[in-house]
Amino acid sequence: MIKMQMDNYLGGSSPNVRAEYITRDGEQEYESLGWMNGHEVWYVIPEGVEVMEVKYRETGYNTEFVTPFRCNDPFYTELWKRAARTLYVTMRDTYMDCPDRERSQWWGDEVNELGEAFYALTPSSHQLALKGIHELMNWQRSDGVIFSPAPAGNWNRELPLQMLASVGWYGFYTQYFYSADSSFVPVIYDRLKKYLHEVWKTDENGLVIVRSGEWSWGDWGQNIDIGVLTNCWYYLALKAEREFALQLGKKADAVMIEGMMKKITDNFDARFWTGVAYRDPSYKGENDDRSQAMAIVSGLASKDKYPALRKVLKKEYHASPYMEKYVLEALFMMNDADFALERMKKNYGHMLSYQEYTTLFEGWGIGEEGFGGGTINHAWSGGALTMLSQKVCGIEPTSPGFRTFKVTPQMGFLKDASTTIASVNGDIQVSVSVKGRKMTVKVSVPEGVTAEVIFPKGKPLTVSTGNHTLERNI
Repeated sequence: MIKMQMDNYLGGSSPNVRAEYITRDGEQEYESLGWMNGHEVWYVIPEGVEVMEVKYRETGYNTEFVTPFRCNDPFYTELWKRAARTLYVTMRDTYMDCPDRERSQWWGDEVNELGEAFYALTPSSHQLALKGIHELMNWQRSDGVIFSPAPAGNWNRELPLQMLASVGWYGFYTQYFYSADSSFVPVIYDRLKKYLHEVWKTDENGLVIVRSGEWSWGDWGQNIDIGVLTNCWYYLALKAEREFALQLGKKADAVMIEGMMKKITDNFDARFWTGVAYRDPSYKGENDDRSQAMAIVSGLASKDKYPALRKVLKKEYHASPYMEKYVLEALFMMNDADFALERMKKNYGHMLSYQEYTTLFEGWGIGEEGFGGGTINHAWSGGALTMLSQKVCGIEPTSPGFRTFKVTPQMGFLKDASTTIASVNGDIQVSVSVKGRKMTVKVSVPEGVTAEVIFPKGKPLTVSTGNHTLERNI
């Protein structure tokens, strides 16, 4: 018996895919068709067997990497690179949480992954999330509940917050807006409406009533304020549904959704704001950095609360890498790029200190330092990739598929940064440098596309097809 496995075969909570081959007499060859992942292949060869040749073939999803993000600090360059690599190895016939363990299409993971793909991979990657949307909604239970992983044979348990994230602003809507592919919207709309308005209920103040589903999971770790998180995720789901309703000409639905969103907006602070942080009245733990961040990125937190919320985010570090993406985004939204980059390095520093690995982990560490089995390949940890391209270099679409886009750099203490995006309307290249008080932005705009370059505290400058160099004092 010849045994074949990777150095990573114990990458999760139990041994993962490996192969065994029982030989016969004479010269022979064998190829294991069950793909494995790791950095080294280990062969266990019994005495008396002569090995003539060993080989491997790299397989993966049909997409290509863009020119990677680079900056003057090698830490962030390496973080982006490892995030992109992790993303790629979690893509096969579906997005998956990890290649080390069950290889299942957990949609909470997929929300972060599909967002990363627009900044790291070529447009062929878009099809995988589109397929995932159809699978998620096609497996909707008769009671209206949606669940993942899907497709499924022995699992139909709902994780409510993951499902709200999936159908909402960062899931389905991001997939549509960044790819410009709305083909799924009329197909899934009625099922989405059933989930949001029959499965979920609101109270007399319009705030959503917490549901445990079959697994009341908000994140790995401690100090998770489910009440605040549920209302933020539900609000973002309504925000996406409203846009889909308008797209389909369902004006009555849009008016109904807008009314629900207004009720949440009008009553959110009265229920959850304490004067220093957002907290559900029944929540007893420390202030949850995740819930503060979600209040900011959802738009439910008004700007006058930013100073207090910034203090909370500088003190509390409870989020796992999955939810840290939204904490970082909240800091950039509050124009605190310096601390966003500082927190990014503080949290990811230990992970990147493992020189033997080229991917990002499920938790901030591995083994006892990890969460949920602690795999070394979890693309939900790659939200920093999105932030480095989207916020530091500042590239965001302002119409579907980047037909128009903006460049709003938030460099913080970095001196230069560059990245490329392969949009469905052509490649976008941006580089930013800061020398003293002068910021220089170079942007390459594809044919038929228009961009706005917005310097800090400056007015938008419109540029069209071609290569442009713009400079301003900041």
